[in-house]
Amino acid sequence: MCRPSCCKQSNEGVGITAVAVIAAGAVVAVKIGPVVARITHLVVEVLTIIMLTAASALVCIVLAWLTVRIVQWRIRQHHVRRPVILRSVPSGSRDHAGLEDDKPGCLACGDTGTVLRAIGSSRYQAQPCPACEPATRAG
Repeated sequence: MCRPSCCKQSNEGVGITAVAVIAAGAVVAVKIGPVVARITHLVVEVLTIIMLTAASALVCIVLAWLTVRIVQWRIRQHHVRRPVILRSVPSGSRDHAGLEDDKPGCLACGDTGTVLRAIGSSRYQAQPCPACEPATRAG
């Protein structure tokens, strides 16, 4: 039972609808495409700036760390190479058995007549005691 050609359903409406949807999509793509391209370009530029900033900060941090390590190494090498000079310092102990009990001793030098004056951070020089010196000069 065949239908005559005039009674058959035509598929032309589906084709026309498909063409209309494709045409509408093309129009939308043409109108929105440049905006999307600009937004994509701006996002790429922002990401480039962020990455360059992060890379520059990392380079600065590494250079600062490396500088500190080199300075610490140089200081350690300087301390290793510098010879330690030991100097004898006269002892403050004397035979105190012969001292009279009524004569007070010098608190600055312990009756040795010399005191140590600091020269620099770790060197000392023996000098006459400033507390005993006026009494010694006087007689």
